[in-house]
Amino acid sequence: MPNEDINQLTEKVCLLTRKIEREKAAKKAAEKLLEEKSRELYTAKQLVENSLVHIKEKSEQDIALLQFKTYLESILLDFNQVFLQKPITNILLQRLLDDLIGVDEIKASKIRFKSLDDTGKFKSFYAGDKSLVKGDSSISSPLFWSNNHRQIKIIINSEDVILGSLTLVIDSPISWQHTIEKQLLLFCDMISAAHRRQELLARTIEEKQRAENSEQSTRDFVAMINHELRTPLNGLLGSAELMSDTKLSPHQQQLLSTMHQSGELLRVIINDLLDLSKMSAGMLQIVEVDFSPRKLCNMIYDIFKLRTEEFGLEFIFNYQESIPKRLLGDPDRIKQLLVNLIGNSIKFTEAGKISVNIEWKNNQFCFSVADTGCGIPKDKLDTLFDPFTQVNNSSNRAFEGTGLGLAICKHLVDEMHGEMSLVSELGHGTQFDISLPLKQISTPRVQIDAAETCFPIEKLSLLVVEDSAVNQVLIEMILAKFKIKPTIASNGLEAIQFLAEHQVDIVFMDCRMPVIDGFEATRKLRESGYHKPIIALTASTTSTETEQCFECGMDEIVNKPYQKDDIRSALIKWGKILEQRQSSAELNK
Repeated sequence: MPNEDINQLTEKVCLLTRKIEREKAAKKAAEKLLEEKSRELYTAKQLVENSLVHIKEKSEQDIALLQFKTYLESILLDFNQVFLQKPITNILLQRLLDDLIGVDEIKASKIRFKSLDDTGKFKSFYAGDKSLVKGDSSISSPLFWSNNHRQIKIIINSEDVILGSLTLVIDSPISWQHTIEKQLLLFCDMISAAHRRQELLARTIEEKQRAENSEQSTRDFVAMINHELRTPLNGLLGSAELMSDTKLSPHQQQLLSTMHQSGELLRVIINDLLDLSKMSAGMLQIVEVDFSPRKLCNMIYDIFKLRTEEFGLEFIFNYQESIPKRLLGDPDRIKQLLVNLIGNSIKFTEAGKISVNIEWKNNQFCFSVADTGCGIPKDKLDTLFDPFTQVNNSSNRAFEGTGLGLAICKHLVDEMHGEMSLVSELGHGTQFDISLPLKQISTPRVQIDAAETCFPIEKLSLLVVEDSAVNQVLIEMILAKFKIKPTIASNGLEAIQFLAEHQVDIVFMDCRMPVIDGFEATRKLRESGYHKPIIALTASTTSTETEQCFECGMDEIVNKPYQKDDIRSALIKWGKILEQRQSSAELNK
């Protein structure tokens, strides 16, 4: 073969060899690249798989944490409702711990709480595995985690006082710590708030009991002092009234007049003091009855006409005819208002006139009392209605008195939902205006005035039950004026024994007596079937004792100090009632 062909063939073989080598190299490079990509894909796959596992684990933890939080919130809500309705008790604290260990992650629970009794000692309550709870008496921080983050203790405070602590053993991830702390702090706040409410309630009940005891003591004191003051006053004024019916020398008449005026002044002072006491004790009541304003005002005019003449004062009394004939209100308290205001005007007016105007305006009973007296300084107007306050409270003041009249007037007007105002000019006089929203009575009840009814009271047989020797003599002397000789009993027991064997028409019964008082005696008589009239002779004017009189079975009340007309009116009234009952009984036979 020629050399040229051999060379060409050799060249081709070299070319093919280099091509094969290049292809091998390219193949190796491709294989290497494929291996690298495969490795990268594997790594990426592992990363994705790890991420999915992590996300799954985190999702499961979040769900578990959400469930844990939901369980705790449910328990918190339930016990919030319980503690709002009931006080903290050992049983409720134990129930709370038992409910807490019902949560899967909580393995044990403990509450150390200040004793709810008076000892003030701390008591511990457990639930779950008690051995898991490690002692931590030396720990004083408000919130503490153990070294292994499995036990948490939170101090329960009420203001600056430590009430106890809440300890839980929890098997949970460390990432839950913040949520656990927030939830358990809410539990401690709930217990603390419940304890504060319980303390406040206990203090309120204690204060209420103290106030009730104080109020009852005040009521008892008012009733007692009412009786103790009015009983001797009854003897004084009654004796003076009886003495005025006897033949007296001018000197004796003057002494009697002085005694009578002093007694009346004492009665006013006692009434004012007792009214103030009743106001303070909440015992002063407004009693609404059907009354005639014309009759009431005529009585006021008759009382003060002579008094103003004695002092040389002009007394002007205007009564408008447009005033309704009958009104619904408390005539005794309205009379008290007029008496206090007119009496004040007379006391502070040396010369001039007293003007009283009564009218019906804007559906209100209105009256004004004006005088031309000394007037009131402007700097004294703000305190004028305070108790025991006068324009001049010094020991050398020209005008005597307790300074209670206007304070009582203001209270009475407020109780009747009325308005009271005054206008005064120093040296020229004062005017008081009062308006009371009273109701009109279109169909008045037919009433019989016992004092105007004729009845032979001397035919009545009476039993008087009275422990005071002075008042026994007094009422015997009053009844002697009516030609009546009563039987006297010194206490309720004597009255019961006497009535068991004797019959009388009417019983006059004192309320406060030794052995058996008038209330108990009346109750026993009514229970035994005694039906004759029993009339209370009481020195008390409180609503409590008035109610007690009627509750035990008494028919009427005559208040001390009483006068002849009071006794006479009661005898006429009940004499007529007895007569009517007897007539009805005879007709029914």
